[in-house]
Amino acid sequence: MTRLGLQPDSFACTSILCCCGSLKALTQGKQVHCYTIKADLDSDGYVKNALIDMYCKCSSLNDARLVFDCFAKGSTVSYNAMIEGYSAHGEIKEVVRLFNSMRSRLVSPSILTFVSILGVSSEVLSFNLCRQIHNIVVKTGILSNLSIGCALIDVYAKCGFTSDARLVFDLIAEPDLVITNAIILGYTGNSQNKEALRLFQHLWVNGFTPDKLTFASLITAASNLTSIFNGLQLHNLVIKFSLSLDPHILSALIDLYGKCGCVKEASVLFNSTRTTDVVCWNSMISTYAQNGQAEESIRVFNQMREDDLNPNYVSFVGVLTACAHAGLVELGLCHYKSMKEKYNIEPGLEHHSSIVNLFGRLGRLNEAKDFIEQLPVQPAPVLWKSLLSACRVFGNVEIGEHAADKILMMDPADSGVYPLLSSIYASKDMWDDVARVRKFLNLNFQKVRKKEPGYSVIEVMKRIPVSDSDLLEDGHVWYRKSWWYRWFR
Repeated sequence: MTRLGLQPDSFACTSILCCCGSLKALTQGKQVHCYTIKADLDSDGYVKNALIDMYCKCSSLNDARLVFDCFAKGSTVSYNAMIEGYSAHGEIKEVVRLFNSMRSRLVSPSILTFVSILGVSSEVLSFNLCRQIHNIVVKTGILSNLSIGCALIDVYAKCGFTSDARLVFDLIAEPDLVITNAIILGYTGNSQNKEALRLFQHLWVNGFTPDKLTFASLITAASNLTSIFNGLQLHNLVIKFSLSLDPHILSALIDLYGKCGCVKEASVLFNSTRTTDVVCWNSMISTYAQNGQAEESIRVFNQMREDDLNPNYVSFVGVLTACAHAGLVELGLCHYKSMKEKYNIEPGLEHHSSIVNLFGRLGRLNEAKDFIEQLPVQPAPVLWKSLLSACRVFGNVEIGEHAADKILMMDPADSGVYPLLSSIYASKDMWDDVARVRKFLNLNFQKVRKKEPGYSVIEVMKRIPVSDSDLLEDGHVWYRKSWWYRWFR
C-alpha cells in the first residue's frame, strides 16, 4: 500500500494493529506505531486503543501503559483494553488500581470491565475482590446480564463458595447453556457431585438441553460417587444425543466404569471406538491398573506406542502404577527413565511415588530410601510416608525412624506418622518405644493435625449411603458411627 504511494489512514492502522496483536508480532506492531506518530495518527482514539490492545497481547505491558497514560482522560474502551491486558497476566494489583482510577475519573465501567476483573479474580482466587465487584454490579443493575452472571458463578465456584454461586444462578431468569455448565462444573470441581446431579435432574425436567461439556461434567460427578446407576442413565442420554464418540465424554465414561469396577464394560467401550485421543488411552490404562489387571494396563500402554501415539504425563502415572501393583521393578524403572530420555517429560510427584511404592512392595527399602534422597527436587512428605508404610509391613525400624524424622521435619503436625511408627516398634516387641510414642502423641494431641475418618461408598437400591467405616452384615448396611447418614439419589 505504501509502495503504491497510498497513505494508510487510522482505520487501516487499527486493522493492522489488531492483526499484529493476534499474531503477537511485536516488532511489526512497533513499526506501525512509529508510522502513526509520523502520520500524526497517534492522537486518534481508535488507534490508541488498538495500540494498547496490541502491546498487551504481545505481553509488553509497560509499552501499553505508556500509550494509555498519554490519554488526557481515558475512555471506557481504553480502560477495558488496559484492564484486560493486566488481567491476562494476573496483575491483580494493577487491575484494582486502574478500576479505582476509572471510578475516580467518573468513567463508566462497561460489562466487559466487570467480566475482566472477575476473570482475574477467578485466576488468583480473590474472593474479597469478587464480593466487592458483585456489590457494584448489583448497584449498577446489570446482575441479570448473562456474561456477568457466568463470571460470578465461575469465580465463586473456584473459590469454593458454591452456595454463593448457586444464589447467582437462581437470580438469573433464563440461564443459558454456558451458565448452566459453569454451575454444574463448579459443583463437580468442589466434590459436590450429588448437587450437580440433582440440579441436572431439575433442569432436565424443565426442558434443558445439555451439550458435551454438560455430559462430561455429570459423568465425572457420577464417577466420583461411583454410582453406576446414574452413570448408565447418563450413558444412555449420551447415545441419544449422538455424543458417544466425543473424546472427553468417552474418557469420562471409561473412567466411570473403571471406578465402578466394570472393567469389561470399559474395555468394550474403548475397543469399539479405537480412538486416537491420548486421554482415552490414559483412562483405559488407569482403569486396568486400578483394578489389579497390571498386564492389561501394560499391554494397552505398549499398544498406544505401537500406534504412534506419544504417551504423556498421565500415561506414565498409569503404567507405573500397574508396574507397582505387579511388582515389575525393572520394567517400572525402564519406563521411568524413558520419560525424560525419550519423551522429554519431567517426572512428577505421582511418578516418584509409584517408584517408591514399587520398591516398598517388594521390601527393597534401602533402594527406596536412596531413590528418594537422590531426587533432583526436595522430596514431598508423601514419599517418606509411603516408605514409612512399607517399613511397617516389613518391620524395618532403622529406615522407619529415618522416614518418620523426615516427615516431621517437613510437616510437624502430621498425626499419621505416630501410629505407623508405633506399629513398627510393636512388631519388634519394642514396647518401651511404643509407650514413648503414644505418650508423646497424648501430650501433644492439640498440636497435631487430626486425621479425617475414612468412609466407604456403596450403591444399594440405586442409592448411595455414605458413612464412616461402613460394614456389610447379612446384606444390610450397618454403621459403626450412626450419627451421620445421608442418601444420595
